Amino acid sequence: MLPAEGKREHLWDDTLKGFGVMVTDKGVRSYLVQYRVGGRGAPTRRVTIGGHGNPWTAEKARDRAEEILEQVRRKIDPFDAQKSALAEEREAKRLAALETARQSRLIFEEIANRYIDGEAKKKLRTWAEVKSVIDRDLMPSLRGKPLTAISSAEISDILEEIAERSPSASRKAYNALSAVFGYATRKERSIFKTHQSPLREVDSPSVLPPRQRILSDGELRLIWSSAGDLGWPFCEIVRLLIATGQRLREVAHAPWTEFDLPHSSWTIPGTRTKNKLPMLVHLNEPARAIIKNLPRVMNDGDFLFSTTGKTAVSGFSRAKRRLDALMLKALRGAAKKAGEDPDAVKIADWRFHDLRRTMSTYCQRLGIPSEIVDRMQNHVTEAQSGTRKSYQLYQFVAEKKDGFEKWGRFVTRLPGKRPERNNVVELRAKA
Repeated sequence: MLPAEGKREHLWDDTLKGFGVMVTDKGVRSYLVQYRVGGRGAPTRRVTIGGHGNPWTAEKARDRAEEILEQVRRKIDPFDAQKSALAEEREAKRLAALETARQSRLIFEEIANRYIDGEAKKKLRTWAEVKSVIDRDLMPSLRGKPLTAISSAEISDILEEIAERSPSASRKAYNALSAVFGYATRKERSIFKTHQSPLREVDSPSVLPPRQRILSDGELRLIWSSAGDLGWPFCEIVRLLIATGQRLREVAHAPWTEFDLPHSSWTIPGTRTKNKLPMLVHLNEPARAIIKNLPRVMNDGDFLFSTTGKTAVSGFSRAKRRLDALMLKALRGAAKKAGEDPDAVKIADWRFHDLRRTMSTYCQRLGIPSEIVDRMQNHVTEAQSGTRKSYQLYQFVAEKKDGFEKWGRFVTRLPGKRPERNNVVELRAKA
């Protein structure tokens, strides 16, 4: 039976003195403990344990009441202890909210954009190039992360992935990062100290001479076949790099909206190309087959390849290491079958960007004019003048299509070719 309207009633436990439940006229029940600290003359105090329901049942509330009454027996006032605990909780929440606000000022894109719009535009004539490096090479991996949450190992992986495409691009990315972190230590010195910068433990990428590495037929065949054991998405990415000859991130970060499969075309907008010019790629047979068989993975950017559902795929350095291990395993297995020493087999150094250079070289061997090969890989510029700029507007679409088809036929024959192991590995005579 409920108390009269506007009244409350207390029911006390028969076995645990001081433990009870308060019932309102609405039927709301709250468990509590009543006690005195200091004997009969001390004032009576009550501590509320919690309302009936999740998590407080009568049994759980009684257990909590026993803990509170044990405090009383030890001359500790539970009311003061609870008040102190609540104050500590409020202070912890206040500090957490303050830290969240402070960290929001250190979000990578926040700091990077402030740097570009402030110091860079005022002091650097090349600020637009620095912004392009940040947007293209750093934002995909670091967006949404506070500077304090970025590790030196993560930066090393990012720079290594960029170096696969271009050592000079890796150097530019390092310099851009150095500028952003330096800006943060100057403008946010109260929350981001110089010693907190992860770049202190990252070596600056060295400037190397241009690579001239050309892969052999046997190496291409080995890369193509070994990629099959990488699984999605890196198997398809590696094979598309071979089939199309485009840049790593142009392939790996491509959205479905760029593809017109009925017309076998892929249009890369200037916002995603190195020279800022749009690129029309004809999809040859191996490229069409790969894309037609891709799973449609739902993600925020409608990317062909996404493992997070939010951003395009990353982790190319780790994928490259896995691919090298698979290639080495295949070659050592072949060496063992041939009665050779498998431990003497080595994989010659190569990078993903070498696939692009190899395509260019082989296309020339296939009889495709150099001017067409350049256009198949978007090696053109807007630096034209006079009649060239005004009149020479032909885009060589048919010639490029013929070139991509010739290259596609060559790639299709690759898996059936006999591996040229001597061009891939270094073999030492058995002892």
